[in-house]
Amino acid sequence: MIQRIQTVYLLLAGIVLGVSAVMECGTLWVSVIMAILAVISLADIFLWKQRPTQALVCLVPMAVVIGYYVMLAVRQPLLTWYMALPLVAVLLLFLARKAILKDEKLVRSLDRIR
Repeated sequence: MIQRIQTVYLLLAGIVLGVSAVMECGTLWVSVIMAILAVISLADIFLWKQRPTQALVCLVPMAVVIGYYVMLAVRQPLLTWYMALPLVAVLLLFLARKAILKDEKLVRSLDRIR
């Protein structure tokens, strides 16, 4: 489980979202949402036996963070450095999803050979 690169990506995304929840100086609900997304990203690591489900769960934090940035662009165009942390998490989640789908494709091709 830990030797897979997507596990490292998901772990880093969880850490970045957790730091973002702590550093968020905006409203309390944004910090709570970022903390929940961090927990979802960390819990996604343990879905390693169900790769399609793991890939779908990666989309949830990505969609919420993208929605957060759309809302933030409407309300406050000026960004600080710690507001870019969720964007880093989206990049890490994208890389994790890409690696998960790559593993799923490899497993399916090996099943086809048998």
